[in-house]
Amino acid sequence: MGYVIGCLVASLSFLLNRILIRRVGIQTVISYSPILEEVTKTTLAFYLGADILAAHITFGFVEAGYDYYHNRYNGLKAALFSIAGHSLFGAMTIFILAISSSFLLALAAGIISHLIWNVTVVRIYS
Repeated sequence: MGYVIGCLVASLSFLLNRILIRRVGIQTVISYSPILEEVTKTTLAFYLGADILAAHITFGFVEAGYDYYHNRYNGLKAALFSIAGHSLFGAMTIFILAISSSFLLALAAGIISHLIWNVTVVRIYS
């Protein structure tokens, strides 16, 4: 079930990110996108009793395929960053959930780690 959620949320995310980028601009990548992605995949996985880490990693692999295909010069690097990043966000989420038993705290940890990751990657590679 976590794998299905990861694929579905990745599809939804691509559609919503396109709309947000057109309306808000590229800053969507370091603002709205991480929040949207983390809330949807983590909440669905949690409330449906699915594997949260599997949902995150699957999302990362789907995003990696997109990044690899659409980034002619840095595709492999972007793909590897997608897999590593989303795996990290999932691991952070389940770690905080395990030590705190608070879904909201775990969700916040995933969102914050995703925001920090995106800002760092954008600053380094822009």
